[in-house]
Amino acid sequence: MASRRLATTLHLLFCLADAKQMNQLLRREPSTVTEITPASITAKVATDISFTGGTNGDKVQFALDCKQLSSSGWFTIAKGKAKITLDDEAEQLKLCYQAAGKADAVEEQNGISLAVVASTSGGIVTAISPTQIVQGEAVTITLTGAAADSKAIFIPAKDDCKNAIPKVSLDLKSRGLFTVNGAGGSYKLCYQAPGGSDSVEQKPAAGAIALKVEQVLTTNEDQITVISPTAIVSNVPTVIEMTGAKEGDKVKVVNPESSSCEQEAPPDKDVGTGRASITVSGAGVYVLCYTAKGAADSVQQRGITLTVKAAGAAQNMLGRWSSKNGNLDCANLAQVPYCGSAGIAACDQSYSIQSGIGYRCFWNKAKWPPLCDVDMNTEDRGVICQSNSCGGAPSMCW
Repeated sequence: MASRRLATTLHLLFCLADAKQMNQLLRREPSTVTEITPASITAKVATDISFTGGTNGDKVQFALDCKQLSSSGWFTIAKGKAKITLDDEAEQLKLCYQAAGKADAVEEQNGISLAVVASTSGGIVTAISPTQIVQGEAVTITLTGAAADSKAIFIPAKDDCKNAIPKVSLDLKSRGLFTVNGAGGSYKLCYQAPGGSDSVEQKPAAGAIALKVEQVLTTNEDQITVISPTAIVSNVPTVIEMTGAKEGDKVKVVNPESSSCEQEAPPDKDVGTGRASITVSGAGVYVLCYTAKGAADSVQQRGITLTVKAAGAAQNMLGRWSSKNGNLDCANLAQVPYCGSAGIAACDQSYSIQSGIGYRCFWNKAKWPPLCDVDMNTEDRGVICQSNSCGGAPSMCW
């Protein structure tokens, strides 16, 4: 009987211990940081890591055990990021988090880990094919010896790979789609092994890798295939989307009844983001004059016209602007000529007025290279133009 009571007592104690542990787990607060980018870096290379959910001024440290930390191993978050340098390779380091002003409170962030990989070798890629491309054209290049999911970039031979960021991911066959928009000449290859954050010039035993880029000296009359919109209002700044535009190209609109692309001054409006804000004085049907980067000509784009109408809008011009439904407070936003003109730091706090209605800008990572963009076909990005709130004074909103 005594042994049965002892067994029952021990069983109750174990149950109480389990219940206490369960309550502690239930009371555990969720992790502050929900994601880090990147989740793998190169040893001994200072790398910017973004901490989703992190607060400016808080400190972070990566370690095998958050109960055994180095007093000198802390990094401070600023603008959602911290520049991290770790000397030793590791497969899975825990993220230890310390809120500002709470030196004694360190919390391990659940589900967050960081890998630290070895430095990239300078002799991984032994050859490239092809070895010559045309400026501005997207070409699939095979990098012999490159690993899948590694990254690479071609930069002018005079530049340093340490200042470059490899961006093109390579597939299982060591191939990547590269576009060189810089001036013609010789380019070197900067390479980053999978999971790394460094950038190392490839110098195999046979000699340094070199890519010859042929300079584009003339402009194709079919460079721009489509523009949108094709009709605008006189004296109203309007962003024109141009399919086929490339970084460094220039554009200008001309009324063919009074001049031509050859007679006018060279195009001076940058269309590197695939769009440009155009303002035209005077009604009529205009043509598009275009100059490719590196060229000295001004070529009328075949089949492309822009109709400019007097102030006021016809029904067929309203399209997506027929109903504004403004619902966004612009008090804390800054107006820009067009979203493409805003940099990454100011993009999400900017808006532009286009054909009488305002749209909030957003940083579009789905495009390459990423840019400050605007979605004019949906209200998901925040349609602006509320009464007395946007568009300046007097309001540019219709």
